[in-house]
Amino acid sequence: MSRVPSPHLSRLAGIVIVALVVAACQTAPTAPALTDPRAILAAAVTTAGAASSVRIDATADGTAALDLGFGAPSDVDLSGTTVSADLDLEAGDARATFSAPNLMGITGELITVDGTSYVKTSLTGPRYLVQPGTDPDLLAPSGVSRTTILKDLTDFLANPALDPVKGEDVACGNTTCYRVEISLTPDELAALGAGDLETPAGLPIPIPIPDLSAATVDLSVLVAKDTTRLTGIEASVDLGGGAGTATADVTFSKWDEDVSISAPPADQVTQAP
Repeated sequence: MSRVPSPHLSRLAGIVIVALVVAACQTAPTAPALTDPRAILAAAVTTAGAASSVRIDATADGTAALDLGFGAPSDVDLSGTTVSADLDLEAGDARATFSAPNLMGITGELITVDGTSYVKTSLTGPRYLVQPGTDPDLLAPSGVSRTTILKDLTDFLANPALDPVKGEDVACGNTTCYRVEISLTPDELAALGAGDLETPAGLPIPIPIPDLSAATVDLSVLVAKDTTRLTGIEASVDLGGGAGTATADVTFSKWDEDVSISAPPADQVTQAP
């Protein structure tokens, strides 16, 4: 003998069906597809400008002629060089670790909090060297809401002098990315100020910068299609004149995730000379 469903069960089934339909219709909208490479870069710059935090990881390979203080440039193997940085973009604080096994085997950590930097390297000993009033060309000083590391990059991507070209979309992680290609000649690099690059003042560690006066640079900028977040930059550099070729792979992740950056304990800090 069949049983007639109770009114309560019928109403419950109806509610479940309606809830499922509504949930299906409320899938988060995706950003509209972009075809103009300048629009893609502009969207990435806008998204980065509104972010509260980000993690940057970079690796380098190849060779470069660098002046290590011996009177003449010498070829340095860049393989194994790494940099990782967590940026609190709202506070202007940062924490970075770096390693260059073929550049005097240097490893170290840099922390910047409230405009004061703390640097510890394999060349300077076990304590952090404290430097009040960090050079603003390195990281943002107190009161600046963005770290200069990221702002310099977004300013570059927004530069109207660039001539970007949209490549084929590529898979990146669990999403799809726009790929924007940028090629720069020595004259274009000079016009963008690359010829004026200098080692940041005040660092107690040697960070030589190669001569870019004859360099050409090819960049591939990856931007997530669904969020317009910057996800990666692949760089290929020919220093020209036999000064070496190098590649760098930079990734951006953990956008807007919580990040906690604090000064090292006082007993681990000493004043820089």
